[in-house]
Amino acid sequence: MPPVRTALFSYFELGDLPQLMDAIGASGMPSGTRAHVGTYGVNAEASVLVRAYDGGRYAPMFKALVRTEAWERRRLTSQEERRVSRAFSGRVPDERSLLGLSSSQRTGWGTELGRRYRDLIRHSRQAGTGVDSWQLDELGTQVAGRQGRQFREFVRGILRGLTFGRPELSDRERKGWVWCTRQALRLASLPVDPELTAFWRQLDRACFRIVGEEFPDFVGDPARAARTWSDGQRRLAAGGPVRRSLAGRYVAGMTPGYRIGHGLGGNVAGLSRAQVNHWRDGYIAERARIGVAGFGEFHFVFENRRAFVMQDVARAVARGMSLI
Repeated sequence: MPPVRTALFSYFELGDLPQLMDAIGASGMPSGTRAHVGTYGVNAEASVLVRAYDGGRYAPMFKALVRTEAWERRRLTSQEERRVSRAFSGRVPDERSLLGLSSSQRTGWGTELGRRYRDLIRHSRQAGTGVDSWQLDELGTQVAGRQGRQFREFVRGILRGLTFGRPELSDRERKGWVWCTRQALRLASLPVDPELTAFWRQLDRACFRIVGEEFPDFVGDPARAARTWSDGQRRLAAGGPVRRSLAGRYVAGMTPGYRIGHGLGGNVAGLSRAQVNHWRDGYIAERARIGVAGFGEFHFVFENRRAFVMQDVARAVARGMSLI
C-alpha cells in the first residue's frame, strides 16, 4: 500500500483561516493529497473550515517548552478525575525546578503535560469537534544543549502523553506531527546510549511525520541551499533503524519568507514577488529530487498573512507534492 500523501500548513490567526483554505483549495494540490492544517489550540470553527476542504485534516498545535494554561492544572471532569491517578495532578514545575528533578519525575511531568493536551482533544471530540491529528512545536535547541538530557527526558514524556493519552479514559494511540529544529536533529549523529535510544524510540512511536525546520535565506542557488538544509534528514538516514524510519517520514518544513528577522530566513535580500516564487520553486524541486515525505509551511502571520503570499505558497507546495 503506497504511503499517504500529506502536506502541512501551520500557525495563523483564526480570522485568516478562510483565506488560507481558499488558497489551498485553488492550489492544484494533487488528487488524494491530505492537507493537515492547524494553529495553536483547538477551535471548533477552525475544524469545520479545514475539514470542509476535500482532503482537509484538522491538526491543532501544542507547545513543548513554552508554558501554557495546561502547565497550570488538569482540566478533567469529576467523573474522569475518579478514574485517574492523582500523581502529577498539580502545577507543572518551572523549568529550573524541572531540570533538578530525577529522570523519572521529569519524564512523569512531561507525560502528564502531553496527557493534558490529549484531554483537550478528547473533550473537544466529545463536544463534536473533529480533530484528526496533532502537532508539537517543537523539539528545540535545548534538547541538544548543555542540559540536553534533562530536556529530552521531559519532551519524551510529552510525546508519550500526546501519543497514548490516558488509556483509563479510553484514549487510543494517536500519532502526530513533530516540528524539529536543525540543531536538535544534529543529535542523530551521536552514538546512542540508553537515554538517546529511549528518546529516538519514543519519537518514532509518536511521529506520523517529523517536520525538519528548513528556514534558509532566499539568496544564492536554491538547489544548493536545499542540499545544505537537508542535513537533518541525512543525519537521520545515516543512523540506526529507528532514525532511518524517521528519515523516511521526514517533511521539509519551510516558511513563506516575508517575515524577516525572527530566525525564519526568507526574503532577506528584498527580492520581487516573482523572484521569491522562482527561488522557492527551485528549493522545493531540489528537495523533492533529494527525497522527502511531504512539504510543510509555518508562520502565516504578519507579512506572511497576505492573500498573495498564501496563494503563492500553496501553489508551490502543490507543485512539490506532485513531484514526490
